[in-house]
Amino acid sequence: MIAHRYVPVICLLVALALVPTLIHSYSDNRQQDGRTAGAISTSLTNYSSTPTARNQTWGKRRFDSDDWMERTYSDGGRSLRLTVVRSYDPKSLYHHPELAIAGGATFAGTRVTRPAARPDVPVHVLTPAEGVDAAAAYVLHHGDRFVEDPILFQIRTAGRLLVAPRQAMTIFFVFERNPSGAGSAPSAPVDLLLAAVDDFLGQTPDLSSGTP
Repeated sequence: MIAHRYVPVICLLVALALVPTLIHSYSDNRQQDGRTAGAISTSLTNYSSTPTARNQTWGKRRFDSDDWMERTYSDGGRSLRLTVVRSYDPKSLYHHPELAIAGGATFAGTRVTRPAARPDVPVHVLTPAEGVDAAAAYVLHHGDRFVEDPILFQIRTAGRLLVAPRQAMTIFFVFERNPSGAGSAPSAPVDLLLAAVDDFLGQTPDLSSGTP
């Protein structure tokens, strides 16, 4: 038996718990910002591109994404594969994205660098495993900010995300096999990565969504 004096408090707690449930389960609370991965230019810096042969269902299966693209950008000498995925499931993007995107290449770890030309953009550079000749780097973007530490980001935003409309996280991932002259921070992949980020952010946002 529950004492009658506790009933109002219990009802209030149940009502508060129902708010995020109703928001996330029974309504379309996904916030749109008017940007799409597919609208990124097919020509970036000195590179032109062609679509890869990735299966059309890949983005949905691996990242629960309906908004993604993957192209091979080439300047006649180097070929870089750019993958951009937007998803409302952030963990699917930041938790070892290389396993899905750079399949077959093994990496020993990740470090964050900030290019001198763009110190506002934290770039996650992957370190290839011993004997692996590959280069990869990625950038995470959510709402109006870049994400350096995704775990800390989720902790900080957990409370707000319970009641606020969900925003898509975007990953920009560049991969290169057999990079020519690529050092500890391969410049060509990072340059292409930053160009893709700037092109994406340069898309005209949908002001009706409430996103600046």
